[in-house]
Amino acid sequence: MELKYEPGKIKIENKVFTALDEFVSDFMKLLEGYTDYVIVSGYVVILFGRARGTEDIDTIIRYMDKDTFTSFYQRLSREGYYFLNPEDVNGLYEMLEEGLRVRIAKEDTIIPNIELKFVKDDFDRYSIDNRLEVVIGEKHLFISPIELQIPYKLYLGSDKDIEDAVYLWDIFKGEIDVSLLGRFMKALNVRGKEYGIEV
Repeated sequence: MELKYEPGKIKIENKVFTALDEFVSDFMKLLEGYTDYVIVSGYVVILFGRARGTEDIDTIIRYMDKDTFTSFYQRLSREGYYFLNPEDVNGLYEMLEEGLRVRIAKEDTIIPNIELKFVKDDFDRYSIDNRLEVVIGEKHLFISPIELQIPYKLYLGSDKDIEDAVYLWDIFKGEIDVSLLGRFMKALNVRGKEYGIEV
């Protein structure tokens, strides 16, 4: 697998496109017809070749009004998806408005699933306003900026999250804005020196 960098974009070449990648790509193609999105957390490192599992694809979306969400809900049903939350369309929309997450999977499956939430804070807003396009052949996805993804993983703090942060650092340290990374690390009150993340 090779990575090619352009401003605001990363092209992945010679990637083995897995069933998980196909699931995510198909769903995001539907989603982007209704609102902007950005993928954060575990799937980001999987996309760049880290061998680890994930049950959910954490996704932040811009606010949708109720009519748009209802249309999206109906489209998902037609395309063979369902919501894991035991709510009707009104209840699901209320959950999103309250800052909660909703989960979506293909019919007759539970894993993997997409976890959606509305933008809720400045970090979410930065992620979606400065999202990074990842191009794989004819397909594309939008992910959180690496400069925020690494500190966020350190902030979460589990062994797996720290390993994810180090993995991203090792791949992108020559390409990212290190001063911006440092500002996010300060804002989240995390340090990376002990893991080899030199900022």
